[in-house]
Amino acid sequence: MPSRTFTARPATNGHRRFRTAITLAALICPALPAAAGILSGREFQNLLAGGPEGTTIVFQGGTDKVFYSPSLKNKLRLAPELGPEFLKHKILQNTLAEGVFIGATIEAGKWRTISGIAGIAADTDSGHGVLTLLQTFPEDTSIKAFQKRDRLYAVVIVEDAPGGVVCRKSRWERLFALKGEPKMTTVPCEFTVGNSVTPAGFQ
Repeated sequence: MPSRTFTARPATNGHRRFRTAITLAALICPALPAAAGILSGREFQNLLAGGPEGTTIVFQGGTDKVFYSPSLKNKLRLAPELGPEFLKHKILQNTLAEGVFIGATIEAGKWRTISGIAGIAADTDSGHGVLTLLQTFPEDTSIKAFQKRDRLYAVVIVEDAPGGVVCRKSRWERLFALKGEPKMTTVPCEFTVGNSVTPAGFQ
């Protein structure tokens, strides 16, 4: 399959740049080497639905974590203009499930947290599941407010490899600086029921 590259041009408005990044996330699977063990969108959704409150993905032995919950809501998902199915209705129609996430990683010996909305989509060609993580802010209560601000995003793909479950994860990248396909790194990962990032919950 030919390589597909998308570039955010300076003259492009925020909504188009956002749509480009999410579309790119859905196309990552075909750009990767074929692997029969990559979870489908539904399999990914079922895996993360293991706990009533959500599931934490633990990467590399605990130095990088992402908690995903389909039931909890932040200000963006509660905003009437955006809503709990914002990604599916406004951005990526093949989104199967949406929720919120809290990511935590160690940088320079200190924990850094990122939170926002997340969507599990099924690639239109392969059916592979892609989890897209998109940073949000308390001010994101309308389309106009959402478009104005640059934000971080990352994507995750899960593979049931012969040696065990592994995750293909991109680095956190700036949305407006998107150029080409995100670079994916394969790391060991495991899944735990509940929120082991911020046990007190997500507001």
